[in-house]
Amino acid sequence: MLAFRRSSRMVCRQGIVRFNSSKNPDGKSPNSDSFISTGEIDPVLLDKLFRNNKPQKSVLPQHGSFALRQQLANIQQKDKFKVLDENLLKLQSTPINFNYYLRNLKDLKNANQLPYKFGANQLVSKDSDVNDLLRKVVWEFNAPIRYAFGYGSKVFDQGSTKNSNSQVDMIYAVSYPDHWHSLNIAQNPDHYSSLRHLGSSIVSQIGELGAGVYFNPFVKLDFKRSKVDTNFELKYGVTSMNTLINDLINWDTMYLSGRLHKPVAVVRNTPKICLLNQYNLTNAIKLSLLLANKSEISEYDLYHQIAELSYLGDPRLKARGEDVRKVDKIVSNQFEQFREMYLPLLTNYFPKIVQQISSPDSAEHRFKVSLDSQSIAEIIVDLPNTFRRRLLSKYSSRYESSLASDLFARRILAPDQQLADLKPVKSASELSFLDLQRLSEEVSLSQIPVEDWNYLPNTYKVKSSPFIRDIANDHLLIKSLKDTVKETVLRPALIQSLKGVLTAGVLRSWKYASEKRRKFNQSINNES
Repeated sequence: MLAFRRSSRMVCRQGIVRFNSSKNPDGKSPNSDSFISTGEIDPVLLDKLFRNNKPQKSVLPQHGSFALRQQLANIQQKDKFKVLDENLLKLQSTPINFNYYLRNLKDLKNANQLPYKFGANQLVSKDSDVNDLLRKVVWEFNAPIRYAFGYGSKVFDQGSTKNSNSQVDMIYAVSYPDHWHSLNIAQNPDHYSSLRHLGSSIVSQIGELGAGVYFNPFVKLDFKRSKVDTNFELKYGVTSMNTLINDLINWDTMYLSGRLHKPVAVVRNTPKICLLNQYNLTNAIKLSLLLANKSEISEYDLYHQIAELSYLGDPRLKARGEDVRKVDKIVSNQFEQFREMYLPLLTNYFPKIVQQISSPDSAEHRFKVSLDSQSIAEIIVDLPNTFRRRLLSKYSSRYESSLASDLFARRILAPDQQLADLKPVKSASELSFLDLQRLSEEVSLSQIPVEDWNYLPNTYKVKSSPFIRDIANDHLLIKSLKDTVKETVLRPALIQSLKGVLTAGVLRSWKYASEKRRKFNQSINNES
């Protein structure tokens, strides 16, 4: 259970959760980023509020999927708890402090530790028939699946006909890929290429290459638990929960996190992935605002920039193995899903830098974007860890003098290197998250436990990092960001494509490549 190590008084009025005191002991108001903002939900206190006001007698299942418990969580005794329900709904889109959860991620075990209906913006698939089919597909696998989603033209419209020969695309995240493949090979040996004869351990090791996903394409699923029209083909990828979690937090490859930047149909959920994907989506907005580099931007252009992230550097586009207008088609045909995913985040997480300037009922909104050097620096210090390190490494020679005196940036670039002259006043285990925020008002960076530096307020991190301030003012920043995206995407995507020959087999690989080339040629012909 997530909890502060020290209790803090709070006030809850009309559904607003805030700390009782907004001043330091000396009477001065704290920096707006130094404490948990009055406009931001404190996740622990909201959790207590929700749990303390739940019905004592519940008909909710104690077991079952996270999605099912979310759906049933508020249908009991509606009249008796109407006021509570209305107040909690007001908090649904209110921003949380992601650093609190990231610091305590290992303790996030169940949905009740997240704010009420947290992550509802991620559930954008409204086609009940498609959702039902995807769930039935997952149910056919005996091996346990922790997180699953469907994507692609069979799940969401991409401007192609429903009668096309496209496969149903799915991703499964599992706890132990070796064990999972062992069970699945025993149940569905025909899903695999000849690699299955080498055993599940080899299959799992090959799956870890590149972006860490093992794909079985062109699968004819034999439905035994449900009555389903089997006239379709399935392509499913298997990855580990750790690989998915790391990519959402760090953008190691932007393969899975980039896929989740676009609409997907989540059919099996977990609270940890729900939280981290929200973090992933907010980071996609931040990076896209920097790359767009505009004082005004339309909804379409912003969503296009977001969708394009995971295709920058994708070798399939260079090798003519992908539809050249794929991003255009995705955004044009899934605009409402993009809006449902991102508009609540734009409105609530970026009030200082993004202001909606179109009328609320506009078919397409326009936004004013206010990015000064301080805002840019605050975005850079808060980008996912691996991506941020790759970006900063491009400037280590150009701004060598400021880097030399910058403990924070040096820690990012060389996380395993010991830094001298660190004298933390307390260990990380002795500090609650609130203690950490208060400590940032009182001491220098060298007096704060190094493992907690990432969880400090952004304004403090920028103030402590002259190197990042220099980068924020660099005239080549946009190019450096694009190059960083390309470097992040290219190698894992290339390895994924190459290992497809092994995982799918020669015949299936040829069939897959031919289908992709057909789509490319079709997109070229449509343009001419």
